[in-house]
Amino acid sequence: MPRRRSQQTVTFVLDDSAEGNDLDAPGGPDPAGGQGGPARPARRGRSPQTRRRRAGLVLGVAAVGVALAVVLVDRASTQDDTHEAIERTDGGVLDLSHAPRDLWSVTTDGGTPFVVDDLLVVPGRSGLAGFDVGTGTESWRLDELAGQDCSASTESTAGSTESAVGDGTARFVVCLETAADEVTARLVSLDGSVVADGVLDLAAGTPTVGVGGVVLQASRDAAGAVVRATDVRTGEVAWEQRLTVRESGLEWTCEGSVGGVLRTKVRSGVVTVFGCGVWSFLTADGLVVDEPLALTTVAALGDGTFLRSSGTAVAGPADALAADGTVRWTSEGLLLEGGAHHGTTQDLILLDQGDALLALHPGGATAWTAQVAARQVLVRTADVVIVQTIDRETVALDAVTGDERWRRVVGPLSDALPQRVGGTGADGATAILVGPAASGGYTVVALDQATGDVRWTQEHGGDPEAFLAADGRLRFDRSAITGLG
Repeated sequence: MPRRRSQQTVTFVLDDSAEGNDLDAPGGPDPAGGQGGPARPARRGRSPQTRRRRAGLVLGVAAVGVALAVVLVDRASTQDDTHEAIERTDGGVLDLSHAPRDLWSVTTDGGTPFVVDDLLVVPGRSGLAGFDVGTGTESWRLDELAGQDCSASTESTAGSTESAVGDGTARFVVCLETAADEVTARLVSLDGSVVADGVLDLAAGTPTVGVGGVVLQASRDAAGAVVRATDVRTGEVAWEQRLTVRESGLEWTCEGSVGGVLRTKVRSGVVTVFGCGVWSFLTADGLVVDEPLALTTVAALGDGTFLRSSGTAVAGPADALAADGTVRWTSEGLLLEGGAHHGTTQDLILLDQGDALLALHPGGATAWTAQVAARQVLVRTADVVIVQTIDRETVALDAVTGDERWRRVVGPLSDALPQRVGGTGADGATAILVGPAASGGYTVVALDQATGDVRWTQEHGGDPEAFLAADGRLRFDRSAITGLG
């Protein structure tokens, strides 16, 4: 049973000086569909009282592979519906009119922290601990899970046919303890109780936590390659799927491959299996949605549709697939995912076509085309789409017409925007961009969404290598998690 700790918040001196400043797959496409970094937080239902006091920011993670994040504000409000919409929105924040302050801090000791609902979960060498994201108070600790690989199970299953978790939200944590020839999987509830465990054979492949309390393993056999999902609660195989092994065309997947090992990765309800001669994408329920004879990448669009594209060529085909694999419509270009948004936004699919950005409605009809070489989407609102170009310029486009609203060039961080944007957020009037600082650490720049003018900046020390955003005003680095307000 978990050992309860005293309700004592860890705090440190506020640093207000920063406020008010004016100013692992092989080479080839990302096996997760383009974005790296820690998984986004999963959610579950909240009471109206909790919804009134929570306002979170989930930062879009840049394709450069540096995951940076800031989560801001804790304001009371009677507008429950507005709060609920913002809490469920990537990058949604109630107020970005001022820079945040540090409120509390929790140290880490080797594991990768993550958030499930209002619980900050910190695995590490000393055990698995759960903290309240609003106060930093330790809620429970499991010393017996020290050194284990733990993660939420896992993200939204948007796009899958029959979600393994019903409403697509994680309600537990899965921890993996690997021994010489077997792995023990444990299911941990959000109150810190171990509710199920099971032993898996490592001969079935390197384990990865999947959606809905399953563990994924991929391996080779006499017939080729296979991936299977095992339910931790029952020990039964939830699904199994054979994969195509290609003799040619995927030579780059064999670079650095040892013993033909296959690995799995999960992001936004899409399972990727990769290794020498294998490059496959599946739904969370095990349906293969890639094109076996072509190099493709697959991303979930969040409405039960998957977009399959070449993954490398802006002139390549982009096919929208239903959950059963049926092609709904076809276009051309590379999908640009991400982009913080605040409650309401234009429902657009953005495709990079080299020198142009194509915006499509969910049904595949063209909304507009902008002559801008966009490479990253930073912010999406009902009024504007803010992108970063191949020349590292930041450009705001009208979300309805695609017309250019404003443009900012890169320069010294004190005068302009980060050349590499690792995280973004928005509150409907202000957008924030997070990137490496010229002098080390990282910089947060807040922009007026209507004009592009800088509203405030804030600099932080530390190594921004392992950052995560969460519901409840959190900033993560390699050694600590800091609560902001």
